[in-house]
Amino acid sequence: MNKRQEWNRREFIVKPIVWAGAATVLGQTDLLLASPVNPTANSPVLQRTLGKTGITLPIVSMGVMNADVPGLLRRAYEVGIRHFDTAAGYKQGRNEEMVGQVIKELGVRDEVTISTKQASRNRPQNVAEAKKRFIEGVESSLRRLQMDHVDILYHHAVDSVEDARADGPLEALQSLKKDGKTRFVALSTHKTQDVINEAVRLNLFDVALVTLNYTMAHDAGVLSTIERAAKSGIGIVAMKTQAGGTVRPDAKLPKQLPAASQTALLKWVLNHDFITTAIPGFSTYEHLEQDFSVARNLTYTDEEERFLADKSFAAQAEFCQQCGQCKDDCPKQVDVPALMRAHMYAVQYRNTGMAREMLASVALGRGVDACDSCESCMVACRNSVQIAKKIAQLKSVRNELLSC
Repeated sequence: MNKRQEWNRREFIVKPIVWAGAATVLGQTDLLLASPVNPTANSPVLQRTLGKTGITLPIVSMGVMNADVPGLLRRAYEVGIRHFDTAAGYKQGRNEEMVGQVIKELGVRDEVTISTKQASRNRPQNVAEAKKRFIEGVESSLRRLQMDHVDILYHHAVDSVEDARADGPLEALQSLKKDGKTRFVALSTHKTQDVINEAVRLNLFDVALVTLNYTMAHDAGVLSTIERAAKSGIGIVAMKTQAGGTVRPDAKLPKQLPAASQTALLKWVLNHDFITTAIPGFSTYEHLEQDFSVARNLTYTDEEERFLADKSFAAQAEFCQQCGQCKDDCPKQVDVPALMRAHMYAVQYRNTGMAREMLASVALGRGVDACDSCESCMVACRNSVQIAKKIAQLKSVRNELLSC
């Protein structure tokens, strides 16, 4: 393979817009990094049951968000992936369209588990109107997917207890399940502890999509919360398993972390048996091969053990855990966690659409524009994120992001 053509998710790109243009061109073909996948065919794929749903899934699934090559989905199915996760907002609906078309062409709808997500940002105060908008959004998703139902329907980006218990989306989810538009109802969250505790209390959700990766290994509260939810019967799906596209922040030039780092990170998550499956967001054939190799054996290799033993990794990863403790440091009450997610999408995922959507969702006066008049940033991360540096990088690409 020509190394100059590699699209490496571990490189640190400060100007992702140029790469996004190239990805758009390449995404029109099925040729992006079409290297062969050769899993160990003699070993069975490990499977687990998704909580009380009864669905049995391979432990590695596909988060389709960053993918725009239909051939990658077809190959994922061929190697054994049976769960494909998308959302209404991914690539302004085109992601759902791609998933639906590939599944239709393969003729395997009954053999796969399809999940999609509907957000309810800027939710109206009127419960009936909120319910109506949510249902209309899901019906649009089904049309794009060319399906009469999905298997898992998430209330997306539920990042507060108030959102978790909001009547409009809850009523919509129950109505859609009753009408057969979804088999199971779910929520996704980046604020795991409080939201998942509330989900357990409500006893209404079949599945939860949660952030979990090795940078959170020290957080016993989060781990115990997720395990408690699994024991209550909620099926647990893990995202951000490789820390959002990990880089070495002190590198003068982009450097690739060893392949063993990626399999080690994914194995660490899946070695928690309360996680049913993970949805790594691979976007190349190479990374599909890396990630799915984990599905057959969760034992660490010597190289993987050495990587996990390097305690400097968590600091180098600079993964924002969305704890929100930094917000009180800012005199302008900037939504710093939202900006850190926008940075991850733009710089590490190179997903300009998601970055733009994230920036647009921030309340007026609480986004990166509020940082323009500050000579220095007073916000300090309680973990290891260099917040001021990432905000500066967001500023440098803001205009390009918002004009795309």
